[in-house]
Amino acid sequence: MSSCNENYNCRPPPFLERIFQKSTPEDQPQDLKKCLNLFDLTVQGLAHIIGTGIFIMTPGIIKMIAGPGMVVSYLIAAAVLVFTVLSYMDLGARFKGIGNAYVYVYAALGEFAAGLIGIFILTELALGLALVSVGFGQNVEMFFLNGHGRNLHIEYSGSHLIKYFAQNVNIMAILLIVICCCINCAGIKKVVFTNIFTVSYSILALTMYCILSLIYGSNSTFAHSTDPDTGRGGVFPYGAAGVITGAAVTVVSYGGFETVVSLSAEANNSKRDVPLAIGLSFGLTTVIYVSVTLAIVYLAPWYSLDEGTGIPGSLEAHDLTIPKHIIIGAIMMASASLVLCTLTTLARGLMVLSEDGLIFKCLSCVAECTKVPIAATVTAAGITIVFTLAFSYEILIHLVSGGALLTFAAVCYCLIVISYTRTTKPVTESSRLIENEVLPSEAESTTSSLDLEETAGYIQHQEWKVVFWMASFWKLLAVAIILFYWPTGWDFWHVRVPLMVLLGLINISILSYIKFNYYIQPQTDPGFVCPGIPFVPAMGITLNLALFSALDLLAHLMTVAYFAVGFVIYFGYGYFHSRITLRKQKEMEINFNNETQEMRME
Repeated sequence: MSSCNENYNCRPPPFLERIFQKSTPEDQPQDLKKCLNLFDLTVQGLAHIIGTGIFIMTPGIIKMIAGPGMVVSYLIAAAVLVFTVLSYMDLGARFKGIGNAYVYVYAALGEFAAGLIGIFILTELALGLALVSVGFGQNVEMFFLNGHGRNLHIEYSGSHLIKYFAQNVNIMAILLIVICCCINCAGIKKVVFTNIFTVSYSILALTMYCILSLIYGSNSTFAHSTDPDTGRGGVFPYGAAGVITGAAVTVVSYGGFETVVSLSAEANNSKRDVPLAIGLSFGLTTVIYVSVTLAIVYLAPWYSLDEGTGIPGSLEAHDLTIPKHIIIGAIMMASASLVLCTLTTLARGLMVLSEDGLIFKCLSCVAECTKVPIAATVTAAGITIVFTLAFSYEILIHLVSGGALLTFAAVCYCLIVISYTRTTKPVTESSRLIENEVLPSEAESTTSSLDLEETAGYIQHQEWKVVFWMASFWKLLAVAIILFYWPTGWDFWHVRVPLMVLLGLINISILSYIKFNYYIQPQTDPGFVCPGIPFVPAMGITLNLALFSALDLLAHLMTVAYFAVGFVIYFGYGYFHSRITLRKQKEMEINFNNETQEMRME
């Protein structure tokens, strides 16, 4: 008799079945400690969002991209992200365990797509963490060491790639990563306590800055400043294009959603607290961003801002020495809290990929004493240190742009698919996904379970229909974006706008067909339900992709590179070590052995 490995029934699932297989709520063991409340989650979201962007990046964008119109850029970015926030709030309430775009894609589209987006997110998080760490080191050298902190240098004499690589070892950046790694390994509550202090200090410092702007600033500085070198002036010196580009760049500053949902498994009441924490952190951050941006352009002419010194430079122009040093302290605090939160998110992401078998299994180990994935945390810190040693600050800025927009679009897309996909497998209380059971009518209550599974109106085992319709939506949207930005010779009002309207109507027709022909899965005891499905998440897809198209070519090329890395890692390791694949293969072997034993007994 042939062995099990040689029998067809015992082989792993076929190729297409393997790459499209989806995770189930039982696939993720929950070993983390539930200890976070609404306040803790909100602080984590604020700590991730209020980083060095408002202190350093915003003055640079005001000077080079948007001018005083940066205020409108932040408002546009917030308006765009409202639809994404609602989608994150819905999915954050559905999933009880570790949540992020990877988990949502795995549940909606399958393993291959999840592997690509998972590696994509983790690579960008690590690069973003390196960017903030290097920026922290440069700020320490600028404000405290007077530029004398570069003790170790790496020479690239004669290399044409010198501008892409770090030319010195940033000791303070590495030290910050190591300290944040130790705090993370000590426990999630230690991270929260640290961030409570840093966020409180940063908010108080920014409040002081806004008050000083009202005292020392003027409306003429905001509305009538003109650059003597270029002749640009007014509220919108770079026009509408500068405002839109500024909005596309600043969307990354709102990326705290992933931190909140990544801590869902450690929340006491995830279905209530996670969506509330997302909404609160987003609303408070929007108010802070808009207020501080207004304060900057009221306190100093937009063209005089130094993108290197940022807000402290605007205070120094008015000889406000003590407030300047308070703000410098806030910059250090905000940088540290952002590194701390990003490292937490990155470690949880590595852990969940490891548990699914898409990367090395050893990274899923959780320490018994602290209930923290120490191996994943140390690995995340090590990868980030390598990036800080390898790349320069200037190239890191380009490497991290754009990924957040695509991640947000993917989450909105997953909400549509998950909402219209029938959940037939019973879900236990320990599951990550709250139960999406179909509520049968009285006439259906006497039918068998098989008849219930075949009830018309729900999409079951035919998710490709939603995928096909939404893929058509993406394709039409891509065509619309191309028509909007190219070719430039086409008349805007007589050619582009009618085509945009026509394609928009087609997209609405596709979504309307889904809305009126299929039922949304009702939830038992839902924490939050996104209104207007599928139109609200579809609007989030549209706006995020539109802003992504406004980024430069390098951001688009780096996105392709991220997906290429994910492709190699998935087919190089994850395809062969997937938890679901190995489990199915083991079940096949057990069934085969049982059948063989029964045949022998007969």
